[in-house]
Amino acid sequence: METLKAIANRKSIRSYMPGKPEASAVEAIIGAANKAPNAGPVHISVITNKGVIKTINDKAKAIMLESGNDFLVSRASLPGYEPLYGAPAVMIFSAPAEHKYAQANTAGAATCAAIAATDLGLGSCYAVTPTMPLNADKDFAKKLGVPAGFTAVCALLLGYTDDPDKFSTRKTPVENVNYYN
Repeated sequence: METLKAIANRKSIRSYMPGKPEASAVEAIIGAANKAPNAGPVHISVITNKGVIKTINDKAKAIMLESGNDFLVSRASLPGYEPLYGAPAVMIFSAPAEHKYAQANTAGAATCAAIAATDLGLGSCYAVTPTMPLNADKDFAKKLGVPAGFTAVCALLLGYTDDPDKFSTRKTPVENVNYYN
C-alpha cells in the first residue's frame, strides 16, 4: 500500500479478532512510530498479555465510571462497552511527565504507528483511556515498562479485524483549510 492510500484508508477500529499481530508486524509498526517527528523522548510499551490487557480495560472502565465526567460516565455505562474493544495488543506511548512537547511527541508516534498498521492490514484505534490506570497507579505503570519520570500519554489498540468496513469510507471532503498568499 502507498503512504497516501494508507492515510486515506486508516480508520479507528473497535472490533478485533482474538489473534495477536505477528511480531514482525509489531516491530515494523514500532519502527514507523520511532520515525515520527519529535522534540523529545517517547517510550513505547507493547502489551499482548491477555490478563494484563483485561486488567487495563477493567481499571479504565472503573475510572471512567467514577470520573464524574458526563461523557466518560455515559460511555462506560453503555451495555457491553469495553474501553479496549477486545484488542489483542496495546501500545502505550509515554514521555517525560513535565516535558513541554510530551503530547505532540507521543501523538506523532502513535499516528505513524496507526498508518503503518493500516499499511500492514491491521486495525488500530488511537485511545487515551488505556493510559488512565497507568497514570493512577505508578507501580502498575512501572510493571508494564513505563520509565520512571514518564507518564502514559496515549495508546494505540492494535489487532486484526473482520470488520467488513475496516477502511475509511469518508467521501465528504473536510472544509477546514484556508490559504493566505
